[in-house]
Parts: sequence; C-alpha cells; structure tokens
Amino acid sequence: MPFIDCEGVRVYWREDGRPQAPALVLANSLGSDTSLWDGVMPVLSRQYRVIRLDLPGHGASGLSGARRAWTVADLAQHVSQAADAAGAQTFAFVGVSVGGMIGLWLAAHGQRVRRLVVSNTSAGVEAGTWNERIRIAREQGLGPLVDGTMQRWFDPAYLARDPVEVATIRTHFLQVDPQGYIGCSEAIRDVALAPEALGRVRAPTLVIAGAHDAAMPPRLGQAIAQAVPGARYAELPVAHIPHIADPAPFLDLVLEHLR
Repeated sequence: MPFIDCEGVRVYWREDGRPQAPALVLANSLGSDTSLWDGVMPVLSRQYRVIRLDLPGHGASGLSGARRAWTVADLAQHVSQAADAAGAQTFAFVGVSVGGMIGLWLAAHGQRVRRLVVSNTSAGVEAGTWNERIRIAREQGLGPLVDGTMQRWFDPAYLARDPVEVATIRTHFLQVDPQGYIGCSEAIRDVALAPEALGRVRAPTLVIAGAHDAAMPPRLGQAIAQAVPGARYAELPVAHIPHIADPAPFLDLVLEHLR
C-alpha cells in the first residue's frame, strides 16, 4: 500500500487508471474511505489517472503519533502531498462534502487545480451542530451517530432500495477511528472560506447540490457558485452522496465539465 507521512499522519493513497492519462483527484466525505468512489471508478478510470486518499483515522490512514485536530488547509496539504507522490503537478479535482471544502481551499490558494467539481458542500457551517457531534463522538464513539448519518446521506427511497450497499457504507463509517472523526469534524466546523477567498478561484468550477440534502442544503452550494468567478451550478434530486444514490446524472455532469 502506498503511504505518505503528513506531519505524523500516515496517509493512505492509491492510484487507478492509465499512467499516461490526465490526473484526477477524488476527495471523500467525512466518515468514509476511498471505497466510497468504487461504483464510479470503472467510468472515471477509463479516462483519467485517478488519485484517492483517506482522511486521517479513516480507512487505511492512521493516527499513531499524530496530532488529533486538523484544519481544511491541513487536509488540502495531504492532497498536495499525495499528488506529489503520484507525480501529478496539476490535476482535476472532484470532492464531496468536506472533500469539496478541500478542493475549494486548494483552488483558492494555488494553481494546481486545473478544473474543479465540488459537490454537496459549503464554504462555512454552523458550529453548534458540529460541536454536538464532536461531543457525542468523544463521549460515546460513533455508534450513536451512524443512523443519523445514513439518513442525511441518503433519501428513504435509496435506503430501502439498496440495503446491502448501505450496510457496507455503515460498516465503514463505524470503522473510522473516533479521534480521526473528531479531528476532521473540527476542520469542518472551523472552515471559513470567505467570498474574497472564493473569488480567487481561477479553475473552471462546477458546483453540484442535492435537492434533498439536509446536511448541506442547496442554498450553500448556490452561495459558492455566486462567489466563484464563472462557476456553474447544478442541482440533482438526491441527498448528500449523489454519486452513490444516482451515479449516472452525477457522472454526466462531472465528465462534461472535466472535458
């Protein structure tokens, strides 16, 4: 397994697709690992050299000896180091939820992102909700949080339609190190991408929102699209994880934009 050391965090990353193809970075949501993208990989890896990585304490990324809190800027640095390890000086970027925050930060603070897709994300969140999730994770672990998370991530129709996939995603959520969940939750809670920062984004940007997303409602995506110069906005009839609930429309939007 390829790993990189990011200030004491042993970050797992992987690469799929043809080595000569353009580089594409995929960034996960909180509480998931690189397998979150497995369903769309057969399509994406035909056209791109896809780079994925796990957040600290998620999937195969460790925490041993590491500090236990991060900022979105720290998580963006992990992406940059993974891209360096893959030999990708520039790359397209697709991120969902906190992955979208990471992509916005990278595009606002450098020139490595060639084209940007941010999905079901925000430039800032309400701290109170995240403080409560952090408290629960610290005191009781992730068990009390898993059912509510699945209900935010997927609408009732999908939860009933594909219980096997939901069970797998649920298991992966419960396997996250609570300290990794807490540290990344603090990064989300503290993110503050001001309009002037978003105004510095020069990569052509597509913002995707879910019409039924209770975690990151469409108005948050609309605000990003208004602040990023020339950004396009699209809304899909899904909840928080669109590329699992209904991958075809999501892929159509992403591939059109990346081309």
